[in-house]
Amino acid sequence: MRKILRSNYIFDGENSPFKGYIAFSGEKIEEIKKDWSYQHLLDDQTTVLEYDDYFIMPGLHDNHVFFSGYLSMHAGIDLAETSSELEALQKIKDVLDPKKTEPIYAYGWSPQVWGGLPTQDLLEQLDYQGPITAIACDRSYCWMNRQAKERYGFNEIETSAESRFRLIKEMLCNQELVQKVYQEFEQLLLSRGVVSIKEIVFDDAEFLKQIEARKLATHFYLQSVEKPIDVRLVEQYKEEPFRAKITFGGIKIMVDGVVADETGDILGTYSSGKKGPEIDYQVIADEVERWNKLAVPCCLTTEGDQAGLEAAKILNYYGKRLPSGVYNSISDLEMITKEMVREMAEGKIIAEIYPQILGLNSSYQEAYMPEVIRNEKKAFFNYQLLREAGVSITSGTDLPLFITNLPESIVRACFRRFPHGNETWQPENGLTIIELLQSFTKNGFAANGKESYGVLQVGKSATFAIFDRDLTQTVCEEVADSRTIMTYLDGVKVYEKV
Repeated sequence: MRKILRSNYIFDGENSPFKGYIAFSGEKIEEIKKDWSYQHLLDDQTTVLEYDDYFIMPGLHDNHVFFSGYLSMHAGIDLAETSSELEALQKIKDVLDPKKTEPIYAYGWSPQVWGGLPTQDLLEQLDYQGPITAIACDRSYCWMNRQAKERYGFNEIETSAESRFRLIKEMLCNQELVQKVYQEFEQLLLSRGVVSIKEIVFDDAEFLKQIEARKLATHFYLQSVEKPIDVRLVEQYKEEPFRAKITFGGIKIMVDGVVADETGDILGTYSSGKKGPEIDYQVIADEVERWNKLAVPCCLTTEGDQAGLEAAKILNYYGKRLPSGVYNSISDLEMITKEMVREMAEGKIIAEIYPQILGLNSSYQEAYMPEVIRNEKKAFFNYQLLREAGVSITSGTDLPLFITNLPESIVRACFRRFPHGNETWQPENGLTIIELLQSFTKNGFAANGKESYGVLQVGKSATFAIFDRDLTQTVCEEVADSRTIMTYLDGVKVYEKV
């Protein structure tokens, strides 16, 4: 059975949208033309789908995802509808079996709705001997009893995934929980047009073997948290046949902290007078050298401009050992400078940005960028420098920091709008809409060695994300209101908006 998609707005992953059609049969594209002259293909085995006002593009690749982080934010008792800690306490009490000591997980409560933060003492009133954890919806606080603190080794405000590693590792060992939450996670991403992800996993990827039925392609990177990454494990993952759609990608290395809380490594001085952290870049260089010698790429995560520059120099020098088509990368890229992008361009280092990042600041007035560092405003999210240097740009979400949302990505990274107010962040330094679309399609798949996806061409996969309007129009509000209508993966419809 052949299908023909016709539209006034087809983005093929490379060029500006055009009026045309795409014919496909089975998994592959048979024909794509910039007109509607498909009459020669019509027969009783062909269906024409008139998506005339819809926007058709390749399925998306999200280049920075933590399923483990999503799992830890959606495991157990849903407290999203509770209005107070007492109401939440009752919901937790309802599921407790005093004869058992198994872990109790909860999530979704709002400090703003509750009007404050709950105390450990309240949980102790339940007199339950097992650990209880309840993560806030904004991940700012984790409500815990004494047993949880002792078992997992972090306190209420240490809510990064790295801090909660023991808790997350425990959740990942619960096969029933992983299967349930993964299906929700996968369907959520398919509903956003996402068909492929780069997954960051801590220490090992054994939990990926538990997920039986899956549609999302997963290219995973290992990050050391509790123990160093074992070379033998990497060699095993390079050779080991995982379940379908899972491949080993490389190694992720954290370089510095967060600029907003003054732990990013910067060239200048913070407005408070504080200098950036002391980082032993030789240790990082030695790690990169070790992996690049084995043809294993590295993704270095940086925020400060000093950290970004040093990371680019390291990857440029050692990346020459990588085989053709395999690339080192730098993620986050909060502060960007000319010297940094020069090194990245020379070393063919992939840039991995978070295009929804301005969504962390509700308005320009509440943004930290103008104030945190003296005279450094131009360095923040200056994607123009990447473009001018010819650096390949990919996009990720750091999910669950953000959930992939292409229209929002356009609003934040191209129109450079905050969620509230009319002020923008240096729109001249943003991406064009076409560049942003390419970062989620052609560039993202190419950076991860997925040659059959990311562009709409004859012989390539019939994988599409379809939106309800033209995403390249210049009216910001129209783009912001657009929605995913359908997602096709290898010729099969895997999502349709009801």
